[in-house]
Amino acid sequence: MMKKNLLYILLFSLAFGSCKKDPTEPLIGNTDERLSATLAEYQAQLVSAQFGWKGYLLTDNKTPATFLFNFNDKNRITMTADYRTTSAESSYRLKALQKPTLLFDSYSTLHLIADPTSSVFGGTTAAGYYSDFEFAFLSSSTDTIKLEGTFNKSKLILIRSKSAAESSAIFTVLNNVAATASKIRTYFKRTTIGGIECEVKWDPAAQILAFSYLDNGSLKTVTSNYYVSGSFVTLYEPLVIGTTTVKQISDVVYDAAALAVNGNINGSAIQIKEAITPLKLDVGAAQRWYNQMFANSNGTWVSDKAFHANGLDDFCNFKNVAGYQTLWYAGPTVFGGTSEGLIAFVNNALGAPYALSRNPFGINSGIARFTLGTNAGTFTGTTAIAQAMTAARAILYGGATVGSAQDWYLIPTSDTGKNYDMVRVSDAQAWISWRPR
Repeated sequence: MMKKNLLYILLFSLAFGSCKKDPTEPLIGNTDERLSATLAEYQAQLVSAQFGWKGYLLTDNKTPATFLFNFNDKNRITMTADYRTTSAESSYRLKALQKPTLLFDSYSTLHLIADPTSSVFGGTTAAGYYSDFEFAFLSSSTDTIKLEGTFNKSKLILIRSKSAAESSAIFTVLNNVAATASKIRTYFKRTTIGGIECEVKWDPAAQILAFSYLDNGSLKTVTSNYYVSGSFVTLYEPLVIGTTTVKQISDVVYDAAALAVNGNINGSAIQIKEAITPLKLDVGAAQRWYNQMFANSNGTWVSDKAFHANGLDDFCNFKNVAGYQTLWYAGPTVFGGTSEGLIAFVNNALGAPYALSRNPFGINSGIARFTLGTNAGTFTGTTAIAQAMTAARAILYGGATVGSAQDWYLIPTSDTGKNYDMVRVSDAQAWISWRPR
């Protein structure tokens, strides 16, 4: 009888235990259910923006782009971009990869800057501009979503547009900031942040802001790309200058009376002014630039845009020269003997007219002096190349007659020491960017 009772007790215990809830079962649902719910929340958020989302992309090679995205609940999206302002429709979807991910899954305006065929939209072969078309969600608030490309780690920031006017102005405000920056006529610019004097480098085309300041006598530079949303110039990476952290500059306007750009950082007014000298001159840069020329391919420096002067890029109008590719400052490998000078590369060939410098190359206290030694070819012609080279000769040498001379600063612009900006000493209102061929 005892054995039978023990058997009943054992069977009852097993039956009761099998009915108990598994304590390891998640209290908030399983993983798939949670991911599905998260994706649904993100999709609802994307669709809910009545006036669309302003999109700010920074690719892995630091190419910036601005978009306006409009998502609907049928997995369709319309978009425009600063480089393609005609609206185009494509598809998108959200998927759980390693993280919740936004996929632009049919060819779109966004894909152009990721296209691996360089003939499609420029960029490098097999990589384009190192962009992405699949983006993982990093963070989200009501009006801002931050994402990261799953392959090239591009940054994509979405900001909810609050009105039709705000949406229609998305590219205008970007252009307005660029126009404001270009009104500062000098290459060198100064401001004061948190009591520290800074040299400002502002590149509207690349959307880059850099601040250089002296730290115990050494020049320290901090740099970030930026995007423009409304009245804010916002940095992708906050910059620390002394005890001040700069995340954005607001209320950017040009002050014609002061020849300066006014703005606001952390509630404090700033003014970016013209300057004609560097904060600290690298006195060895001119000689390094000259030495590097002989190490470069064909012993030459090349410039893609040629000279900026009087507030204008391509002041010399090389863009009007059919087949123009680059402007060279070349040495004996090109000209023979000990000659060096300025010549244009057009239709895969070097052409006249050109100008030769007087040797030896002059450097005094870190400043380079270019002296005109020889005029070769017809500078007085009416052809586009003659007119462009005449303007370039006048800027580089300060005149058209043999013996004319002009002084220039050489400013390193890369850690490798293989890229330089050359700035006119007299007024800092003319400059050119050199790279190895």
